[in-house]
Amino acid sequence: MRRALSGFFFLAAAFGPAMAADRHVDPPCLSTGDTVEILGAHGVVNPSEALLHVRRAVPDSEVLRASLCRETDTLVYRIMLLTRDGRIVRVTVDAPSGKVVTIH
Repeated sequence: MRRALSGFFFLAAAFGPAMAADRHVDPPCLSTGDTVEILGAHGVVNPSEALLHVRRAVPDSEVLRASLCRETDTLVYRIMLLTRDGRIVRVTVDAPSGKVVTIH
């Protein structure tokens, strides 16, 4: 049940107000409308698939925020996680492939 709720939270974060907040802090991030359009055109992996890769890379964590952003010449998911020990971890996922690029 926890994983199902976490997946739901991830999808809500990807399309909800957190994304708009990211757009103001980090201008390369896409608006909700642009994100939905890109997902509809199948230009990137589904957010839930990206989350699977993130969960493998950073187990036992909760998604705080997720955004689809432009980075150089590609799109990336920028995902912020909270680990069980209270650390904030930022993960960058290559949106076309779904592979984890960086963990900070």
